Order: sequence, then C-alpha cells, then structure tokens
Amino acid sequence: MKKNIIITAISIFLLSIFIIPNNVYAEVESTNLREATDEEITIFGSSTDYKEAVEKLESYDLTNYKDSDKKVNVYIFRGSSCSHCFDAISYFASIYKDEGKYFNVKTYEVWQNSDNNDLMKKVSEKLGDDVSGVPYIVISDKSWSGFANDYGKEMMDTVKKEYKKDKKTDVVKEFTKEEKNSVTQDIVVVIVIILVVTGIVFGIITARKKAA
Repeated sequence: MKKNIIITAISIFLLSIFIIPNNVYAEVESTNLREATDEEITIFGSSTDYKEAVEKLESYDLTNYKDSDKKVNVYIFRGSSCSHCFDAISYFASIYKDEGKYFNVKTYEVWQNSDNNDLMKKVSEKLGDDVSGVPYIVISDKSWSGFANDYGKEMMDTVKKEYKKDKKTDVVKEFTKEEKNSVTQDIVVVIVIILVVTGIVFGIITARKKAA
C-alpha cells in the first residue's frame, strides 16, 4: 500500500510538470526608477568611460521616490549594460526632482529575462512597432525606440497630457493584467486536473485493495 502511495505521488508530480502551461511559471519582473538607477550605477560604476556620468547619476536624490496610481507610467524596456538605456534612466532621474509628480518609471530588463522580452514583443506588436533594440520606451499608447535627449520634451509632453486625463491610457498595464489573469486561470485548471487524477488513482488503489 505504501509503495502504491509513493508511486501515485510521483505520478501526480510528473503529470503536473508536463501539463502546467509555461506561462504559469512566467515571471515578468519590473524595477522602479530608484532601483533601476542603483542597478545602472553598479553596472557602469567600474567603467572609466562612464565615471563622470555615474557620478552625476549618483548625485540625483531619489530617496523620496514613490510610485502612485495618480501618476503616468513610463515604461522602459532595457538591457543590462546597454549604454543608451543608461542614458534613458539618467534622464528621468535628472528631472525627477522637478517633474516627478507627473510620472512613475517602471523598467523591464529584457536581455536576461525572457518573460520581460516576451512582454516587450507583445506591446510593440500592439503598437505596430518593429523593435530591434533597446531601450524601448512606452508612455500611454506612444512609443520611442532608442533614446536621445531630444526625445525628452516629447516624452514629458505626452506624460503631462496623459496626466490631465481622468481615465489614463496604459497599453503595457493592460498586457500585464492579462498575463496575471491568464496565469490565475491556468493554475486553477491545473489544480482541478491534479485533484481529478488524484481521485481516480486513489479510487483504483481502493478498488484493488477491496478486491484483494
């Protein structure tokens, strides 16, 4: 009997591995402006070429940085050690003291995190963009590929225009909501299947025990 229980447990475990959809394991991870700034400082801190830029980035005070649902989300899809991504993070850090009341910054590292990369692909397809590199920046339903200081004014104009709306447009947020809902539904389905399989196996073992 004990042997049968062990076999049943192993069977259910193996079954769950094969039937659980990949997106149940999906881990889309984001960092806010302060966290992303710390990461960029760590990555580029040892580079002599970025010594001055890193020192400037370190000088920006983000200790009071706080996300708020009332603000507009600025999404930055970035790559670890990407110099233009460093520039984008630096730009928003530099204006946070004066303009931070209008925006949150959420960044997604896409070179090391395949789920973040998949999210970027879905968002870019929705917006009709052919993204071949990072940073890829999304505000409301507007997007920018790459980064240059010239983009700054246009981005902040978009932020402030969106900020005034009672109902804000947020393409990326809609996708992350869909992902969470999909994962929840898949987990429920998996649990139901495991319970059904467990019931069937237990029934078979009980029937055999009575027959014996």
